[in-house]
Amino acid sequence: MLTRLRRLLSKHILTLGEHIARTGLSPNIITLLTLLFSILAFLSAALYSSSILLFTFILLSSIMDVLDGAVARASGKTTRFGAFLDSTVDRLADALIIYSLKFLGFSTDLIFILIIVSLMISYTRSRAESLGIKMEGVGLIERAERLIIIMLIVLFSMLNQTIALILLYLLVILSLITLIQRIVYAYKTLRT
Repeated sequence: MLTRLRRLLSKHILTLGEHIARTGLSPNIITLLTLLFSILAFLSAALYSSSILLFTFILLSSIMDVLDGAVARASGKTTRFGAFLDSTVDRLADALIIYSLKFLGFSTDLIFILIIVSLMISYTRSRAESLGIKMEGVGLIERAERLIIIMLIVLFSMLNQTIALILLYLLVILSLITLIQRIVYAYKTLRT
């Protein structure tokens, strides 16, 4: 879903990336800021149970994740290590952000399931692409959609815990469907 929107906005994101690239800020530093904001999100939940801080740091982490690639392309500093670092940081950030929901009163079991499924969604893409299968856009929800739903869960946790819990269950279900869709897609592509 958001992959299509990102393509539509790519020109504007690249322009912003060009402005940031002129400051000399390295794309890898921006990637590490993604991780830093994710750690701060986790700590704000674990130490203070602050939904507002958690939401803010998830949003900042997400923005950095969009910008690192734009700055790399704009500055001509796309590297294989940068891609590796970005992917690794994304997995760490995902786990930290999802686990943060535990401190807002959600089931640890449900959170662990979501962490595992989210990591598997990313793994299936990585493994499929290593076999030459383009996996971007395959499945109901990718990382950006998951983060948006998590931010909605955090917001609703302040307003209505029941709605927040329903959103969490919905996220787990949609993530499981996405994982299955990717496995099926890889199966159909690789068997031919």
